Parts: sequence; structure tokens; C-alpha cells
Amino acid sequence: MSRITILFPLLVTCTSLLTAQQQPNVSASKLRSVVIGVALPQNQSKFSVTYKWAREQIIRNLKALRTAPKSSLTIETVPLESAMKNEALQEGADKHCDFVLLTKIESFSNTGGVFVGPEGIEPTPTLPGNADPRKEMAVDFSVVHPGHPNSIIDGRTASPTDSPSTTAPSGDSTFEDAASQIALRVATSLRKLKLQID
Repeated sequence: MSRITILFPLLVTCTSLLTAQQQPNVSASKLRSVVIGVALPQNQSKFSVTYKWAREQIIRNLKALRTAPKSSLTIETVPLESAMKNEALQEGADKHCDFVLLTKIESFSNTGGVFVGPEGIEPTPTLPGNADPRKEMAVDFSVVHPGHPNSIIDGRTASPTDSPSTTAPSGDSTFEDAASQIALRVATSLRKLKLQID
């Protein structure tokens, strides 16, 4: 009888330890992975940008932001070969992406000007974010869920050129700054929306 009395607590302790080891980490079980397909950028600017290189810059920056402290959301990226919205959304759906990141490169106007509108001659409007005259490249970006027409995240970056006086500024080096801004804003926004996408 005394052997049973001694063995029973030992058996209970061993069983408890084994059960505790088999239970998954609570924080790990709450992790949610989101896959973002990154489309090739559309270029409507004066800049010469290498499309695949530009897409890879965004992907590289998103990978650096894959996880964040106190966030249960991990961000995975998939390169897409499409640039146009409808084609990119279809490709993203085919590759099982939760979201697709679309980008469009535009030029800020270097100087003011006028245009003829319905009210006569009017000053050319300044694009938002163009407070610094050196910031000549604008990149509009949006995050869209395949199968849904409206974007969940929209934004614009403004990036300085290497030299404001250069007639042919380096598009790739200018886009590098934009890619970093886009990745940070997309990752931050997705994490703020985590309750809606979990």
C-alpha cells in the first residue's frame, strides 16, 4: 500500500509534465499569416524604372517587416508578373494571395503652371505631399483583396531624386526610397486592420 501511495503522486506529476509539453504555445497558436501578392509597378512618369527590380525592392522591405513585436500578424510575399489591376488580382487569386499590392509611379511637376479649365485659366494643382521641390517622384499604392473591387489601403509616397537639376534622374535609386515607405505603411496598416482580417 505504501508503494502505491508513493507511486501515485509520481505518476500524476509525470503525466502533468507530459501534458504541458504537448500543449502548443498560446502565442504561436494565435499567429495569423497574410499573403500579399506584389504586382509589377505601372510607370506613368518621366523616370526610367526597372519593373522587376522595383517590385523586388518592395518585397525585400516587406520581408524585413514580416513580423513585429506585439503583433500576431506575419506577412508573407509573393511576386506577381502582372501590373494592371484586373490581371494582377486574377494572378493573386490563382496564387492564393489574401491581398494584392498595386503601385503606380508618377512625376511631380517641377514647376508651377496653368491649365485651361471650365472656369478659364487656373493654376496647376499641386499633388499632395509635394512640399519639397526635390520630391519629384510620386508612387500611388493600394492594397486590394482579390474578388473585391475596392481597396482596403490607399496611399501616396513622395521621394527625392538624386539631384534636383538632373534632366534624367535615376528612377531606380529614387524608387528605392519609395519602396521602403510603401512597405512600412502597408505593413503598419495591415496590422491595424488585424481584427478585420483575422
